[in-house]
Amino acid sequence: MTARAGTVRGGATIMDKGIEPDRESYPGCEETLHFLAFPAHLLAWTSDADGRCDFVSPSWAEFTGREQSQELGRGWLDRVHPEDRGNLETRLEEARRERQPFQVLFRYLREDGEFRWFVHRGMPRIDAAGEFSGYLGLCFDVTACGSSETDLEQSAQRMIELLKQTRLIAVILDPQGKIQFSNGGLCRLLQRSPVELMGCDLFERHLAPGDRKLLATLYPGGMQSNHFPVEFESELVAGDGQSCNVAWHAIVLREGSGRIKCSVLIGEDVTALRREQGHAALCARAFEATDHAIVVTGADGRIISVNGAFTQLTGYSREEALGNTPRILKSGRHDRAFYDYMWSALLENGHWHGDIWDRRKDGSMYPKYLSINAIRGPDGELNNFVGIFYDISERRTIEERLDQLAHYDTLTGLPNRCLLLDRLDQAIERAVRAGVGVALLYIDLDHFKQVNDTLGHAAGDDLLKAVGQRMKASVRAVDTVARLGGDEFVVLLPDVKQIADVDLVARKLLDALMPAYALGDVAVAATPSIGISTYPEDSGDMDELLRHADAAMYQVKQGGRGNYRFFQGGSGRRGDSD
Repeated sequence: MTARAGTVRGGATIMDKGIEPDRESYPGCEETLHFLAFPAHLLAWTSDADGRCDFVSPSWAEFTGREQSQELGRGWLDRVHPEDRGNLETRLEEARRERQPFQVLFRYLREDGEFRWFVHRGMPRIDAAGEFSGYLGLCFDVTACGSSETDLEQSAQRMIELLKQTRLIAVILDPQGKIQFSNGGLCRLLQRSPVELMGCDLFERHLAPGDRKLLATLYPGGMQSNHFPVEFESELVAGDGQSCNVAWHAIVLREGSGRIKCSVLIGEDVTALRREQGHAALCARAFEATDHAIVVTGADGRIISVNGAFTQLTGYSREEALGNTPRILKSGRHDRAFYDYMWSALLENGHWHGDIWDRRKDGSMYPKYLSINAIRGPDGELNNFVGIFYDISERRTIEERLDQLAHYDTLTGLPNRCLLLDRLDQAIERAVRAGVGVALLYIDLDHFKQVNDTLGHAAGDDLLKAVGQRMKASVRAVDTVARLGGDEFVVLLPDVKQIADVDLVARKLLDALMPAYALGDVAVAATPSIGISTYPEDSGDMDELLRHADAAMYQVKQGGRGNYRFFQGGSGRRGDSD
C-alpha cells in the first residue's frame, strides 16, 4: 500500500510503506483503502470502537491544509462549523451506541477559509470474532449539489429530531414503502426493535389479512402512488399476533425533479377507539373509564348523557350539558356546508368521523377528532346519536411543523421547490379544464455573490428576505412566489388569460426589485434578470417549463441583465421587453 496516516491495532502506524494493515478489521483492506485514500473529491476515514478517528486519507489533510496527525482522535472536529458540531456529535454517539450505520449533514472548513457542506456516512466494522470494532466512512462534498437539495436534507434531519420526541407513532418510508426511520411509538406498537424495522416493508409485512386491499391503493406495482392519501387508516399485526388500528396522516417529500423522495407518516393508535365505537351504547363501565370524551343525545339532538372525560375536556359539567345540544361546543370556524355534509353522511351511512374545531366553556378553541354513530332500534327507528372525541392539538402542531419543514424555505418563509411543483401541477390541471394558461417567471439576482463576498452572508440573507417580501407585494394572492435556493426565485401565475397580463406582472416585478436595498448603513442594488415560460405554448411538462424559464433568464443575463425575456421556442413570437 501507499503511505498514509493513521493507526492499526497494537498501535502500529501505517505511515510507512511495508507495514501491513489489520486484515481482520479491514476485509479486503488493501484494495479498499487504496481506492478510498486518494480521490480528492471525497475524504475517507476510520474510527475505533470508542469513536476516535484512527485514519484519514491524504485528501482529508489536503482539504484542511493541516497535518494528518492533527485530524486523528477528535482533532478533526475542530474544523466543523460551531452551529453544526453539537448535532453532529450527538448523532455520532447515538450511532456508535447502537452500532448502526449513519448519515449526517454538516459544514466543514476548507483550507481557503470557506465552509463546505458535507454528507458524513459511516458503516460499522466487524472483526473476525463478530465484534464491533469501529467505523469505516466517507465524507462527500455536496455543496455543488445546490442549496435546494441541502435544504431538503436539513429538513429531513429536523423532521427526524422532531419525530423522536413525540409520543405519536412516526415512520419515514421510501418510495417502495420500506422503513427508513421509525420512532419508539411504532416500535412499541408492533413490538419490534428499530433494527428489525429498519429497511422492512411496513405494510407488506404488517398489514392484517383483512386489510390487504389497502396495499394496492398505497403501492400499486410496488411503488408509491402519486395520489397517496393524506389521511387513511390501516389494521396492522404486531409481533405477538395481535391486531391494532392506526389512523395515519401522510406528508410526501419530493426531490427537485418532482420525484417522490420519501413519505413521513404520523399516526395514532385508534384500536381502543374503534372498540369503543362498537360497544359504547352497551358498556357503561367503559363509558366512564375511557379517556375519550363521550356524549349521547336523543334523536332530537339534545344531550342525555356525558362522561367524565367530556367534562374534563370541554369544561362543561354534566348538569350544564344535559338538555343542551352539542351546538354549545360550536367554534364558528366551520361553515354551513361543512355541517350539511356531516349530517348528510351521518344519516345516510349511520356514522361520520373527522377532524373538527370546537370551543370550550372558557372560550378557548381546540382541534379534536370526532366520531359520531347513529343508534337505531330493532325496528330501524333512530333512537340516539353517540359522539366520541378527543383533543388532537399535539398532532396538529406536529403536522403543521412537518408541513413547514417539508414545503417552505427556512430563510424566507416562501414556498420551496417541492410546494411550487405541487401548485404548478394543480395550476396546469385547472388550465386544461378552463382553457386558460399558466406562466412561470424565473428570477435571478444580478451580482448577488458580490453582496456575500463584501458584506457577509448575514447581509446576503437579509437581502434575500427583502427581495421575497417585495415580490409577494407585487403579485396576486393566488400567485405563488417560491425560492428554489441561493438567489433564484420563481413566480407562478395561474389562470393566465392573455400574454399581456404576464408582461404586466414582469414589469411590476422589475419596478419593485430595481430600487436599492438598505442593509444596515449600506445601500445595495440587486437588479433582477427574469426568464418567462408559459403553458401550453412552451410545454405541457412541469420540469420542461422550469428549464425553459431558466434558459430565458440566462439569455437576459447574457444580454445585459436587469430585464426580462420570454422563452423563444420554434415560433419566435416573443422576445425581450422594451
